[in-house]
Amino acid sequence: MTPNNRVFLPALTLTLALVVLALSASARAPRFYDDDPLWTEPLTQNVEKPSRYEPSLMYQSIINLFAKPGDPVLGQRAKDLNTVDEVPDSPFYVNRAGRMPLTPEMVARASNTAGGPADGPWSVVSAKSDGITPGFTIRDRNKDLWFLKFDPPGWTGMATGAEVIAAKLFWAVGYHTVEYYIEDLQPTNLTIADDATIEPPGQPERRLRRDDIDWLLGRADRSADGSYRIIASKAAPGRPVGRIRFEGTRPDDPNDLVAAEHRRALRGYRVFAAWINHVDAKGINSIAALVNERGRQFIRRYLLDFGSTLGSAAIGPREEWEGFEQLVEPRAEIGKRVGSLGLRIPEWRRAEFYEGPALGRLPKTHGNWNPDTWQPHITNAAFRHARADDKFWAAHKLTFVTDDLIAAAIREGKLGDPEAERILAEVLAARRARILETYLPAVNPIVNPAIDGGTLRFVNAAVEAKVAAAPAGYTAEWMTFDNATGTSTPLVTTTGEGPSLPTPSLPIARDAFIRVNISASSAEHQTWATPVSAYFRRSGEGWKLVGFERLADK
Repeated sequence: MTPNNRVFLPALTLTLALVVLALSASARAPRFYDDDPLWTEPLTQNVEKPSRYEPSLMYQSIINLFAKPGDPVLGQRAKDLNTVDEVPDSPFYVNRAGRMPLTPEMVARASNTAGGPADGPWSVVSAKSDGITPGFTIRDRNKDLWFLKFDPPGWTGMATGAEVIAAKLFWAVGYHTVEYYIEDLQPTNLTIADDATIEPPGQPERRLRRDDIDWLLGRADRSADGSYRIIASKAAPGRPVGRIRFEGTRPDDPNDLVAAEHRRALRGYRVFAAWINHVDAKGINSIAALVNERGRQFIRRYLLDFGSTLGSAAIGPREEWEGFEQLVEPRAEIGKRVGSLGLRIPEWRRAEFYEGPALGRLPKTHGNWNPDTWQPHITNAAFRHARADDKFWAAHKLTFVTDDLIAAAIREGKLGDPEAERILAEVLAARRARILETYLPAVNPIVNPAIDGGTLRFVNAAVEAKVAAAPAGYTAEWMTFDNATGTSTPLVTTTGEGPSLPTPSLPIARDAFIRVNISASSAEHQTWATPVSAYFRRSGEGWKLVGFERLADK
């Protein structure tokens, strides 16, 4: 085609589009393919020229506090799902809890590999002078890059312990996290790199000096022997290319085809953040890194910087209002307080708290805690778009994070206070229970449908978790399903007490499809009457689950 021919492209494109639409009406793509369900999100292209996405904290705070970035249409089903309504492994998420048999040893190790920074002098390449507590970036003798953080004075174990515990738990539920180690630092182990710099408050950037290190260490919690308890986190593998987005996609990432606000992995992040009181869940506390694995170059997203979790605010104990309110409350709430002439008392002012050097400050009562009213400092588009099925997904993941796994994470925090560890374990178990009670019964909680010979078997996740009573009975509506046209043809309806129901006479042809709508009769939970749809395909081994839908797209 010559350059002059390009003037005809719009008309040609329109004609081709009409032809494609006409053909698609008579020859639709099948609903399910031979390799469904996919458990790994396809990475089809290499990321060749990534740019660095560094959101302005001030801008992100303002836009999320006073506007609503991202898709304005709420209620849409998540779009990062496979055909059985699950999140496949991806640069955002890896299925662990509920998909693999986690052990306390696995949770204790999490992302860690060989160990912390190598012995010998640690060369400081930069220092953080803003904020209350110091921070250093160092290289060990193996040339590995590490970030060192400290506890604030008088709160030994609080921030460093919270960081490790939260990282282990986020790893268990499926997120990418970096390596974390608790170490003891002797000041004499720090040397200064030739090109190390610092930007002291109110001063221009200059060379780092030894007295700068001494000044910064004077703002950290110090042990009686002169050493410092630190958290050493290893730089994420690959080259840093910014942070996680919570709305839209990265234009430099050809594999990032789903807007962040429509990723269940990021919507469900709100539930997990509520669980461990991660009020600082925002883009700046993440890292996106360009990695090369198995011949494919792509961008992986990591969560990090968990010092502001549990009872820790990193620079001190958690303030009473944190987790109850955002940094700026909605105008409606402010109006109610003003209108009440001060008689409307915020919930956090009535709450009791645990407090201790290793624990920080945590709310004491969790029996009536509502995870839906929990608030991060700043919300985001993904959190706002979270639907009942996204929250159910996250809650169901937590059913697999058992008390022994929680205990393993807490032990790795090395709080040095058995009473604080006991309290923290009780708090996490209680908050997990409230999440299960809130989100599992809120929708039809059927999971894991399977056809075993002449029986349809399934699990009621709410009943299994002991947060709801068994329903009066279950109903299964059986249909044949045309995979080419998407047409369902009714066969028969079966009922029973469950969680298993008899199967009717089904097609025997290989690659035949059936659809089963499963509902439950519960006076207490009316939403259980809305059926889930399970799709099965006939194979040589029997019926394979290839599709599942809990809530339709609105």
